[in-house]
Amino acid sequence: MQAPTPAWTFEASSYIAVIGTNPENADITNPKGHIYGLAWFVQAWNDYGDTREMAVQARDPQAHATAMAAALNVRMAEGKLPVGFVSWPEGRPIYGSPAYVAYGAADDLAWERREREDEAFGGY
Repeated sequence: MQAPTPAWTFEASSYIAVIGTNPENADITNPKGHIYGLAWFVQAWNDYGDTREMAVQARDPQAHATAMAAALNVRMAEGKLPVGFVSWPEGRPIYGSPAYVAYGAADDLAWERREREDEAFGGY
């Protein structure tokens, strides 16, 4: 008998990311002249708090990510994971989840330490 597929929930998400650089835009608050925009992706999460993310690149990434998440939730209801799901990059564990308690807090502490080191060095 085959083990049941763990349940994942899919949703469209975005975050602010560097989408380009223009040195002419550089100033004291943006020394490298970064250009910021929204990066859209489909995020999968399970009850343990693990997450995986797949970037969406399309003409209308918000609509594409929303439609893709809905289709993947239908597929998951049938007990099927997306094709190539094991290659989706792991995201940060959901804050307060069992995954966060088990290993996510250590990642946050390391990230905060790197930020302090960057500030001591003079910023990014």
